[in-house]
Amino acid sequence: MRVIVVRPDELGPSEASLWAKFQQTSALTLNPFLSLTFTQIVGRYRSNARVAVIEDGGKIEAFLPFERLGLATGVPIGHPMNDLHGFIGSGAPIDARLVVRRAGLRGWRFDHAPAEQSTLAPYHYDGLVVRAPIIDLSGGYQSYFNSRSKNFRKIAGKKRRALERQFGAVSLEWDSSCPTKDLRQLICQKSSKYHGTRLLFSDPTALRIVEELAAADSEDCQGIVSVAFAGQQPFARFMGISAQRGLSAWFASYDPDLSRFSPGMAMYLALAEEGASRGITRIDLCSGQDVYKFHLANDSYPVAAGAVWVSRTEGAGRKIYRRLKHGTSLRDRMPAWVRSRLETLGTSEDVGKALEQDKERDSATLGIVVPTDGTSD
Repeated sequence: MRVIVVRPDELGPSEASLWAKFQQTSALTLNPFLSLTFTQIVGRYRSNARVAVIEDGGKIEAFLPFERLGLATGVPIGHPMNDLHGFIGSGAPIDARLVVRRAGLRGWRFDHAPAEQSTLAPYHYDGLVVRAPIIDLSGGYQSYFNSRSKNFRKIAGKKRRALERQFGAVSLEWDSSCPTKDLRQLICQKSSKYHGTRLLFSDPTALRIVEELAAADSEDCQGIVSVAFAGQQPFARFMGISAQRGLSAWFASYDPDLSRFSPGMAMYLALAEEGASRGITRIDLCSGQDVYKFHLANDSYPVAAGAVWVSRTEGAGRKIYRRLKHGTSLRDRMPAWVRSRLETLGTSEDVGKALEQDKERDSATLGIVVPTDGTSD
């Protein structure tokens, strides 16, 4: 096996064609975060962005986009904004440790890799395979909405009617007429509330990357900036990237003065309804284990966190350290109805410590009301 490391902009038309072909091997790899467009946009702003081109017998079998940090440690390209990452390949067997070594890295960390990628399965952290919630719109919006519990539909209808009585009919501007302005307002609003967002955008390259992705219009990655209105009053903003009839939710904010109306729930339902009418069959809410996502989701898929270390000794030592540090499963500390909801969506692994990455994020993030009667949604 041969591994050649290049900058993203050094990939030519033949590599681009192969990348697009490899993305077709799985529904999950069609995700825009795994697209060449995403990788190349990040590469324009981050000098440490690279792609490992993996060949076998003179034939390219896979790509691994990454960023090289200090001490020769690799992370997913676009870190920490990349919500799905891993190998983009033909499906041929790959020795992940050998790839990482020949890419000149000491190790490569990942935190949102499709669990279906068998190449990375031996390197998953214990207890950190979680469910990434999605809104499945393949049967249309009404079918999706009817799949929600009676309690969820009742709350959603009540909140929307109250919002409309005060401000006017709820509507969604799918493609904002002022995308740059609305994106800046979204980021400003979110940054004012969350320390994690402030830290993210303290890196000047992060804003440039997000702004260019918001304007992207490629087949494999298209940016969307949407605004939800009640009458003439904007109450929520959204930015996502889409590809192949799928939409990945990325950033969202709402007017905190309107939190009593659950503006986040109203926005996502409006987004799902409009998306379905435009041929969107899936909205990926990404793998953060925020409670509101599981109220909205009617399906999910497993993603994993882990690391590939070239030194087996270092890998074993880090594994022992993690077990000592994170000995208690977060799943055991979650409310019973949340565990039940995760099991309904197919969870068989520990939820792990994903919630601990940002303790500020919870169901209030988008003003979505959490039922207190023990129901899941």
